Amino acid sequence: MVEWKKGKTKGGIIMHLYRELRRRHQYGRIIKVIVSGIGSMGRGIALQLRAMSGMEPAILVNRSIERAVDAWLAAGVPRDEIVVSDDPRLLEIAVEQGMACVSRDVSAALSVRGIEVLVEATGTVAPAARSVLSAINCGKHVVVMNAELDATLGCYLAERARQQGVVYGYADGDQPGVLMRVLEWVDLHGFEIVAAVNCKGFMDVRATPESSAAWAARMKTSPKMVCAFTDGTKMNLENAILANATGLVPEVRGMHGVRTNQRDAVRDFAQALGHRGVVDYSLGGDFGGGVFVIGRCTDWERVGHYFDYLKMGVGPDYMFFRPYHLCHLETPLSVAEAVIYREPTIAPRGAPVADVIAVAKHDLKPGDVLDGIGGFKAYGQVDTIARGRDFVPCGLMEGAVIVKAVAADEPIPKDAVEFQAGDYALNLRYLQETLFSTFEPTPSHVQPYRD
Repeated sequence: MVEWKKGKTKGGIIMHLYRELRRRHQYGRIIKVIVSGIGSMGRGIALQLRAMSGMEPAILVNRSIERAVDAWLAAGVPRDEIVVSDDPRLLEIAVEQGMACVSRDVSAALSVRGIEVLVEATGTVAPAARSVLSAINCGKHVVVMNAELDATLGCYLAERARQQGVVYGYADGDQPGVLMRVLEWVDLHGFEIVAAVNCKGFMDVRATPESSAAWAARMKTSPKMVCAFTDGTKMNLENAILANATGLVPEVRGMHGVRTNQRDAVRDFAQALGHRGVVDYSLGGDFGGGVFVIGRCTDWERVGHYFDYLKMGVGPDYMFFRPYHLCHLETPLSVAEAVIYREPTIAPRGAPVADVIAVAKHDLKPGDVLDGIGGFKAYGQVDTIARGRDFVPCGLMEGAVIVKAVAADEPIPKDAVEFQAGDYALNLRYLQETLFSTFEPTPSHVQPYRD
């Protein structure tokens, strides 16, 4: 069982959160937010923040100014009322007056008083880590919609945030946040966690940005992002995030990926899994964009009898299914939780227990340069820290040069690559590994789902 401080059970505060946001709107206590990275997801988050009671996107930060300006235009702000500046003083005056702001410089935006939260949605690792650490040092809470960052460096960033007395966490709406909500509900009601399952419609580890281009154009996103979805890397990153927040682990490298449907999922996962307390994924079936948790309870009097009557099955394993995840729509809930309750929706609980390692998409030869997540060279598979420690984390592979041949579908050993000298993300990763080998993490009230 997971223990919580009294009054902090997240499954029981969401309705109160809605009411508090309406009260904040009524009394003018608006939560002001920076959104960094106005790509497809960041744009959606900014538009949704604009529509919410009690919060607003005060500053949009993006390398392309026009993309950020376009987001404000889509939100109904006239072009001549949009302030574009990298001057902290001008931005502060504009924010105080409630004007729509755009900047290329996240540091300038973070220096503005009255800003309470940074939403990081760039999809990068090193630049995003710089922004997040700057926000933490400025005393701002951080919500990330960036699986690449959190799965690679989230444990370090969360510890830094705890030390500074601010919140760092992953966003609601994406699979890790949605699964965490379901997990907490299932655990709170006295079920043992069998599996937390990310639902995947199809997967092709040979996908490339080129093969993903048409779908990316249709979805108004980047080919690399679509490729990362299609080759399974994004889903593996998401499940690593969940593992590091809960202590649940992948049973095998890359997980089982059980091909099933809603009717047969409990039976099929029972047959596939060797033990309980895992992260995994379903493949195909009728799950749509959903997620589910399988929980176990052998108490017939309290649960079994009633669940049989309620058409949940005869147990002892039961599926708790949420049929959708609404990334941009639900991210503001994590913003509100960080400010109002000083709680992350989901965050690493200490040292990492899982990592996502790079696996060759085709035979790699010396001199090949790895092109990062969603690229032509490699895909990612989640594994435990113990089993994966000798292989290249996929969040650090971009720009690394192959120095020893690696066969297709083999994990890429660390000694088979030469990393870029002075790589910022790699240096932070060393700090993360050193931190948790030397110190106990800052205490949190959340206890692991499994020891």
